[in-house]
Amino acid sequence: MGHTETEVRLTSVTLDPANGLRRDSPRPPALRNGAYAAAFDWDTLFYDCYRVGADVVLQGPPLFNLLAPLLASAPIAAQTRRWFARPRHVGRDKRGELWLRCADQRLHLDGPIGRHDLTIGPDLSHLYAGRRVILTLSKDNAPRWIHDWVQFYRAEHHADGVLIYDNGSTTYRAADLQAELRAAFPDMVIHVVAWPFKYGPQGGLAGAVDGQEAPWDSDYCQTGSLQHARLRLLRQARSVLNVDIDELVLPAQGGSIFAAAERSRGGFVKFAGQWISGAAPVAVAPESCRHADFAWRDVRETRTCPPKWCLVPARDDPFRTSWSVHNVFGSRHNRHVDDTYVYRHMTAISTSWKEARGLAAAFDPDHHALDTALADSLARAGLARSNT
Repeated sequence: MGHTETEVRLTSVTLDPANGLRRDSPRPPALRNGAYAAAFDWDTLFYDCYRVGADVVLQGPPLFNLLAPLLASAPIAAQTRRWFARPRHVGRDKRGELWLRCADQRLHLDGPIGRHDLTIGPDLSHLYAGRRVILTLSKDNAPRWIHDWVQFYRAEHHADGVLIYDNGSTTYRAADLQAELRAAFPDMVIHVVAWPFKYGPQGGLAGAVDGQEAPWDSDYCQTGSLQHARLRLLRQARSVLNVDIDELVLPAQGGSIFAAAERSRGGFVKFAGQWISGAAPVAVAPESCRHADFAWRDVRETRTCPPKWCLVPARDDPFRTSWSVHNVFGSRHNRHVDDTYVYRHMTAISTSWKEARGLAAAFDPDHHALDTALADSLARAGLARSNT
Protein backbone atom coordinates (compact mmCIF):
# COMPACT_ATOMS: atom_id res chain seq x y z
CA MET A 1 0.00 0.00 0.00
CA GLY A 2 1.44 3.38 -0.98
CA HIS A 3 1.06 6.92 0.20
CA THR A 4 -1.89 8.32 2.13
CA GLU A 5 -3.73 11.51 1.31
CA THR A 6 -3.32 12.74 4.91
CA GLU A 7 -1.22 15.90 4.78
CA VAL A 8 1.16 17.22 7.41
CA ARG A 9 0.10 20.70 8.48
CA LEU A 10 1.90 22.75 11.09
CA THR A 11 0.44 24.94 13.81
CA SER A 12 3.25 27.47 14.08
CA VAL A 13 3.45 30.46 16.41
CA THR A 14 5.49 33.62 15.86
CA LEU A 15 6.01 36.13 18.65
CA ASP A 16 4.19 39.44 18.25
CA PRO A 17 6.83 42.20 18.32
CA ALA A 18 4.29 44.47 19.98
CA ASN A 19 4.50 42.22 23.04
CA GLY A 20 8.14 43.17 23.49
CA LEU A 21 9.42 39.60 23.59
CA ARG A 22 12.00 37.88 21.44
CA ARG A 23 14.38 34.96 21.98
CA ASP A 24 17.70 35.71 23.64
CA SER A 25 20.78 34.64 21.70
CA PRO A 26 23.13 32.14 23.39
CA ARG A 27 26.14 33.56 21.52
CA PRO A 28 28.09 36.45 23.08
CA PRO A 29 27.97 39.61 20.93
CA ALA A 30 31.73 39.50 20.42
CA LEU A 31 31.37 36.16 18.61
CA ARG A 32 28.54 37.23 16.29
CA ASN A 33 29.71 38.04 12.79
CA GLY A 34 27.94 40.39 10.41
CA ALA A 35 25.55 37.68 9.17
CA TYR A 36 24.44 36.51 12.60
CA ALA A 37 21.52 38.83 13.38
CA ALA A 38 19.73 38.22 10.08
CA ALA A 39 20.20 34.44 10.32
CA PHE A 40 19.18 33.90 13.96
CA ASP A 41 15.59 32.88 14.74
CA TRP A 42 14.55 35.53 17.23
CA ASP A 43 10.77 35.16 16.99
CA THR A 44 9.59 31.58 16.26
CA LEU A 45 7.92 30.45 19.46
CA PHE A 46 6.72 27.06 18.17
CA TYR A 47 7.38 25.19 14.95
CA ASP A 48 4.30 23.10 15.64
CA CYS A 49 1.75 22.11 18.28
CA TYR A 50 0.70 18.44 18.07
CA ARG A 51 -0.44 15.39 19.96
CA VAL A 52 1.87 12.57 21.03
CA GLY A 53 -0.37 9.97 22.64
CA ALA A 54 -1.99 11.55 25.72
CA ASP A 55 0.35 14.56 25.58
CA VAL A 56 0.47 17.73 23.53
CA VAL A 57 3.92 18.92 22.46
CA LEU A 58 4.66 22.59 21.92
CA GLN A 59 7.87 22.34 19.90
CA GLY A 60 10.18 25.08 18.71
CA PRO A 61 13.72 26.39 19.04
CA PRO A 62 15.18 26.51 22.57
CA LEU A 63 12.95 28.70 24.75
CA PHE A 64 15.67 30.33 26.87
CA ASN A 65 14.14 33.56 28.26
CA LEU A 66 10.73 32.68 26.77
CA LEU A 67 10.19 29.74 29.13
CA ALA A 68 9.19 31.82 32.16
CA PRO A 69 6.49 33.88 30.38
CA LEU A 70 5.20 30.70 28.72
CA LEU A 71 4.88 28.88 32.04
CA ALA A 72 3.16 31.93 33.54
CA SER A 73 0.50 31.96 30.81
CA ALA A 74 -2.92 30.26 31.05
CA PRO A 75 -3.69 27.38 30.98
CA ILE A 76 -0.11 26.22 31.56
CA ALA A 77 0.29 28.18 34.79
CA ALA A 78 -2.52 26.18 36.41
CA GLN A 79 -1.00 22.89 35.25
CA THR A 80 2.34 23.71 36.89
CA ARG A 81 0.55 23.63 40.27
CA ARG A 82 -0.70 20.08 39.84
CA TRP A 83 0.63 17.24 41.95
CA PHE A 84 0.72 14.95 38.93
CA ALA A 85 1.13 15.31 35.15
CA ARG A 86 2.86 18.65 35.35
CA PRO A 87 4.24 20.22 32.16
CA ARG A 88 7.61 18.82 31.18
CA HIS A 89 10.23 21.04 29.58
CA VAL A 90 13.00 19.64 27.34
CA GLY A 91 15.59 22.35 26.73
CA ARG A 92 18.85 20.70 25.77
CA ASP A 93 20.67 19.72 22.55
CA LYS A 94 19.06 22.63 20.65
CA ARG A 95 15.59 21.41 21.59
CA GLY A 96 12.75 23.54 22.88
CA GLU A 97 9.74 21.43 23.87
CA LEU A 98 6.98 21.72 26.43
CA TRP A 99 4.96 18.56 27.00
CA LEU A 100 1.45 19.02 28.41
CA ARG A 101 -1.10 16.44 29.48
CA CYS A 102 -4.15 17.65 27.55
CA ALA A 103 -7.18 16.01 25.96
CA ASP A 104 -8.51 19.11 24.15
CA GLN A 105 -8.48 19.80 20.42
CA ARG A 106 -7.45 23.43 20.84
CA LEU A 107 -5.14 25.32 23.16
CA HIS A 108 -5.74 28.96 24.10
CA LEU A 109 -2.61 30.60 25.48
CA ASP A 110 -3.11 33.89 27.28
CA GLY A 111 -0.65 35.75 29.47
CA PRO A 112 2.87 37.15 29.39
CA ILE A 113 3.68 35.08 26.27
CA GLY A 114 0.81 36.79 24.42
CA ARG A 115 -2.54 35.50 23.20
CA HIS A 116 -2.43 32.54 20.83
CA ASP A 117 -5.31 30.28 19.74
CA LEU A 118 -3.79 26.98 18.62
CA THR A 119 -5.26 24.01 16.79
CA ILE A 120 -3.60 20.88 18.18
CA GLY A 121 -2.38 18.78 15.28
CA PRO A 122 -3.23 15.06 15.34
CA ASP A 123 -0.74 12.33 16.15
CA LEU A 124 0.50 11.14 12.72
CA SER A 125 2.78 8.31 13.77
CA HIS A 126 0.47 5.76 12.13
CA LEU A 127 1.41 7.08 8.68
CA TYR A 128 4.85 5.42 8.77
CA ALA A 129 4.04 2.46 10.99
CA GLY A 130 6.27 -0.48 10.05
CA ARG A 131 8.12 1.49 7.37
CA ARG A 132 11.83 1.87 6.66
CA VAL A 133 12.14 5.63 6.20
CA ILE A 134 14.75 7.92 4.67
CA LEU A 135 14.65 11.33 6.38
CA THR A 136 16.21 14.64 5.34
CA LEU A 137 16.03 18.44 5.31
CA SER A 138 16.32 19.95 1.82
CA LYS A 139 16.21 23.33 0.08
CA ASP A 140 16.19 23.83 -3.68
CA ASN A 141 17.84 20.49 -4.42
CA ALA A 142 17.05 19.56 -8.02
CA PRO A 143 14.03 17.25 -8.26
CA ARG A 144 16.08 14.85 -10.42
CA TRP A 145 18.59 14.52 -7.55
CA ILE A 146 15.82 13.83 -5.05
CA HIS A 147 14.24 11.27 -7.41
CA ASP A 148 17.57 9.45 -7.79
CA TRP A 149 18.17 9.59 -4.04
CA VAL A 150 14.81 7.92 -3.37
CA GLN A 151 15.36 5.33 -6.10
CA PHE A 152 18.80 4.47 -4.72
CA TYR A 153 17.55 3.80 -1.19
CA ARG A 154 14.49 1.90 -2.37
CA ALA A 155 16.64 -0.35 -4.59
CA GLU A 156 19.74 -0.78 -2.42
CA HIS A 157 18.32 -0.67 1.12
CA HIS A 158 14.61 -1.50 0.65
CA ALA A 159 13.34 1.83 1.93
CA ASP A 160 9.57 2.13 1.66
CA GLY A 161 9.04 5.51 3.31
CA VAL A 162 10.30 9.02 2.51
CA LEU A 163 10.04 12.07 4.77
CA ILE A 164 11.49 15.34 3.47
CA TYR A 165 11.40 18.68 5.28
CA ASP A 166 11.52 21.44 2.67
CA ASN A 167 13.28 24.46 4.17
CA GLY A 168 11.74 27.17 1.98
CA SER A 169 12.67 26.12 -1.56
CA THR A 170 12.29 28.93 -4.09
CA THR A 171 12.35 26.90 -7.32
CA TYR A 172 9.35 24.67 -6.54
CA ARG A 173 6.64 24.19 -3.92
CA ALA A 174 6.82 21.44 -1.32
CA ALA A 175 3.38 20.20 -2.41
CA ASP A 176 4.49 19.93 -6.05
CA LEU A 177 7.61 17.97 -5.12
CA GLN A 178 5.48 15.66 -2.99
CA ALA A 179 3.05 15.05 -5.86
CA GLU A 180 5.90 14.32 -8.26
CA LEU A 181 7.56 11.83 -5.92
CA ARG A 182 4.28 10.09 -5.13
CA ALA A 183 3.59 9.67 -8.82
CA ALA A 184 7.07 8.23 -9.40
CA PHE A 185 7.00 5.91 -6.36
CA PRO A 186 3.35 4.93 -5.75
CA ASP A 187 4.36 2.00 -3.53
CA MET A 188 6.05 4.25 -0.95
CA VAL A 189 4.70 6.48 1.82
CA ILE A 190 5.97 9.96 0.96
CA HIS A 191 5.49 13.33 2.63
CA VAL A 192 7.23 16.62 1.93
CA VAL A 193 6.66 18.93 4.89
CA ALA A 194 6.93 22.68 4.31
CA TRP A 195 9.40 23.82 7.01
CA PRO A 196 9.90 27.55 6.30
CA PHE A 197 12.00 28.49 9.31
CA LYS A 198 15.40 30.20 9.48
CA TYR A 199 18.18 27.64 9.30
CA GLY A 200 20.26 29.59 11.81
CA PRO A 201 23.77 31.03 11.94
CA GLN A 202 26.73 28.84 11.16
CA GLY A 203 29.39 27.91 13.67
CA GLY A 204 33.03 26.98 13.19
CA LEU A 205 35.01 28.88 10.58
CA ALA A 206 31.85 29.81 8.68
CA GLY A 207 30.70 31.85 11.69
CA ALA A 208 34.15 33.07 12.71
CA VAL A 209 34.91 36.57 13.98
CA ASP A 210 38.45 37.83 13.42
CA GLY A 211 39.61 34.27 12.81
CA GLN A 212 38.08 32.90 16.02
CA GLU A 213 35.75 30.00 15.34
CA ALA A 214 32.20 30.38 16.58
CA PRO A 215 30.32 27.73 18.56
CA TRP A 216 27.56 25.67 16.95
CA ASP A 217 24.92 27.08 19.28
CA SER A 218 22.38 28.94 17.14
CA ASP A 219 21.33 26.62 14.28
CA TYR A 220 18.00 25.13 15.39
CA CYS A 221 16.07 24.46 12.20
CA GLN A 222 17.51 21.08 11.19
CA THR A 223 17.54 19.65 14.70
CA GLY A 224 13.96 20.90 15.02
CA SER A 225 12.93 19.04 11.87
CA LEU A 226 14.53 15.82 13.16
CA GLN A 227 12.75 16.10 16.50
CA HIS A 228 9.46 16.89 14.78
CA ALA A 229 9.83 13.86 12.53
CA ARG A 230 10.75 11.68 15.47
CA LEU A 231 7.86 12.73 17.72
CA ARG A 232 4.95 13.41 15.39
CA LEU A 233 5.54 11.06 12.46
CA LEU A 234 8.12 8.32 12.97
CA ARG A 235 7.56 6.81 16.42
CA GLN A 236 6.06 3.67 14.87
CA ALA A 237 8.48 3.42 11.95
CA ARG A 238 10.40 0.17 11.62
CA SER A 239 13.68 2.08 11.25
CA VAL A 240 14.86 5.55 10.16
CA LEU A 241 17.91 6.64 8.17
CA ASN A 242 19.07 10.26 8.46
CA VAL A 243 21.00 11.28 5.32
CA ASP A 244 21.17 14.28 2.97
CA ILE A 245 20.31 14.26 -0.73
CA ASP A 246 24.02 14.19 -1.60
CA GLU A 247 24.76 11.19 0.64
CA LEU A 248 24.51 7.57 -0.52
CA VAL A 249 25.09 4.77 2.01
CA LEU A 250 26.52 1.73 0.27
CA PRO A 251 25.06 -1.64 1.26
CA ALA A 252 27.49 -3.95 3.02
CA GLN A 253 27.77 -7.74 3.25
CA GLY A 254 24.92 -7.62 5.73
CA GLY A 255 22.72 -5.90 3.17
CA SER A 256 20.41 -3.01 4.04
CA ILE A 257 21.49 -0.38 6.58
CA PHE A 258 17.94 -0.56 7.94
CA ALA A 259 18.31 -4.29 8.59
CA ALA A 260 21.64 -3.65 10.31
CA ALA A 261 20.05 -1.17 12.72
CA GLU A 262 17.09 -3.46 13.35
CA ARG A 263 19.27 -6.43 14.32
CA SER A 264 21.83 -4.39 16.31
CA ARG A 265 21.74 -4.69 20.08
CA GLY A 266 21.03 -0.99 20.60
CA GLY A 267 18.84 -0.47 17.54
CA PHE A 268 21.37 2.10 16.35
CA VAL A 269 24.13 2.24 13.71
CA LYS A 270 26.40 5.25 13.28
CA PHE A 271 28.67 5.34 10.24
CA ALA A 272 31.27 7.59 8.57
CA GLY A 273 31.52 8.99 5.05
CA GLN A 274 33.93 9.58 2.17
CA TRP A 275 33.96 12.41 -0.36
CA ILE A 276 33.36 11.66 -4.03
CA SER A 277 34.92 14.10 -6.47
CA GLY A 278 32.98 16.37 -8.79
CA ALA A 279 35.31 15.30 -11.61
CA ALA A 280 34.22 12.91 -14.34
CA PRO A 281 36.09 11.38 -17.33
CA VAL A 282 33.36 12.57 -19.69
CA ALA A 283 31.83 16.02 -19.99
CA VAL A 284 29.01 16.71 -17.49
CA ALA A 285 26.73 19.74 -17.61
CA PRO A 286 25.98 21.30 -14.21
CA GLU A 287 22.33 21.90 -15.15
CA SER A 288 21.74 18.20 -15.85
CA CYS A 289 24.29 16.31 -13.71
CA ARG A 290 23.12 13.41 -11.54
CA HIS A 291 24.55 11.18 -8.84
CA ALA A 292 25.54 8.48 -11.33
CA ASP A 293 27.84 10.88 -13.18
CA PHE A 294 30.27 10.78 -10.28
CA ALA A 295 32.03 7.68 -8.99
CA TRP A 296 35.63 8.81 -8.63
CA ARG A 297 37.54 9.70 -5.49
CA ASP A 298 40.31 12.27 -5.51
CA VAL A 299 43.27 10.49 -3.91
CA ARG A 300 44.50 13.86 -2.63
CA GLU A 301 41.31 14.48 -0.64
CA THR A 302 42.01 15.27 3.02
CA ARG A 303 38.56 16.37 4.19
CA THR A 304 36.60 14.10 6.49
CA CYS A 305 32.85 13.57 6.55
CA PRO A 306 31.03 13.70 9.90
CA PRO A 307 29.02 10.54 10.67
CA LYS A 308 25.35 9.90 10.04
CA TRP A 309 23.01 7.37 11.65
CA CYS A 310 20.20 4.85 11.29
CA LEU A 311 18.04 3.71 14.21
CA VAL A 312 14.90 1.97 15.43
CA PRO A 313 12.59 4.61 16.99
CA ALA A 314 10.77 2.14 19.24
CA ARG A 315 14.07 1.42 21.02
CA ASP A 316 14.94 5.10 21.44
CA ASP A 317 13.87 7.14 24.50
CA PRO A 318 12.56 10.58 23.39
CA PHE A 319 13.45 12.20 26.72
CA ARG A 320 16.85 10.59 27.34
CA THR A 321 18.17 10.99 23.79
CA SER A 322 18.06 13.75 21.16
CA TRP A 323 18.19 13.28 17.40
CA SER A 324 20.74 15.61 15.86
CA VAL A 325 22.35 15.90 12.43
CA HIS A 326 25.46 13.84 13.16
CA ASN A 327 24.70 12.35 16.58
CA VAL A 328 22.01 10.88 18.76
CA PHE A 329 22.89 12.65 21.96
CA GLY A 330 22.33 10.66 25.13
CA SER A 331 22.55 7.28 23.39
CA ARG A 332 24.95 4.81 24.95
CA HIS A 333 25.96 3.81 21.44
CA ASN A 334 26.61 7.29 20.06
CA ARG A 335 30.39 7.14 20.42
CA HIS A 336 30.76 3.97 18.37
CA VAL A 337 31.17 4.43 14.61
CA ASP A 338 30.51 1.20 12.70
CA ASP A 339 32.95 0.73 9.81
CA THR A 340 30.73 -1.85 8.09
CA TYR A 341 28.75 0.89 6.35
CA VAL A 342 30.21 4.01 4.73
CA TYR A 343 28.30 6.71 2.91
CA ARG A 344 29.54 8.50 -0.20
CA HIS A 345 29.32 12.30 -0.04
CA MET A 346 28.76 13.57 -3.57
CA THR A 347 30.63 16.87 -4.01
CA ALA A 348 28.80 17.97 -7.16
CA ILE A 349 25.27 17.20 -5.92
CA SER A 350 24.91 20.54 -4.16
CA THR A 351 23.41 24.00 -4.46
CA SER A 352 26.58 25.37 -2.77
CA TRP A 353 24.44 26.93 -0.04
CA LYS A 354 27.14 26.43 2.59
CA GLU A 355 30.33 26.53 0.56
CA ALA A 356 31.36 26.56 -3.10
CA ARG A 357 30.85 23.08 -4.51
CA GLY A 358 30.17 21.66 -7.94
CA LEU A 359 31.96 20.14 -10.89
CA ALA A 360 35.72 19.76 -10.57
CA ALA A 361 37.90 21.68 -13.02
CA ALA A 362 39.31 18.62 -14.72
CA PHE A 363 39.49 14.87 -14.49
CA ASP A 364 43.03 13.57 -13.96
CA PRO A 365 43.54 9.78 -14.18
CA ASP A 366 46.64 10.14 -12.02
CA HIS A 367 44.61 11.70 -9.19
CA HIS A 368 41.14 10.21 -9.55
CA ALA A 369 40.42 6.58 -8.69
CA LEU A 370 37.19 4.79 -9.59
CA ASP A 371 35.12 3.83 -6.57
CA THR A 372 34.01 0.46 -7.89
CA ALA A 373 31.70 -0.23 -4.95
CA LEU A 374 29.84 3.03 -5.61
CA ALA A 375 29.75 2.45 -9.37
CA ASP A 376 28.33 -1.04 -8.86
CA SER A 377 25.75 0.22 -6.39
CA LEU A 378 24.58 3.00 -8.73
CA ALA A 379 24.25 0.48 -11.56
CA ARG A 380 22.23 -1.96 -9.44
CA ALA A 381 19.90 0.88 -8.47
CA GLY A 382 19.26 1.56 -12.16
CA LEU A 383 20.52 5.13 -12.02
CA ALA A 384 21.51 6.54 -15.40
CA ARG A 385 24.24 9.06 -16.10
CA SER A 386 23.04 12.40 -17.42
CA ASN A 387 25.08 12.12 -20.61
CA THR A 388 23.65 8.76 -21.70
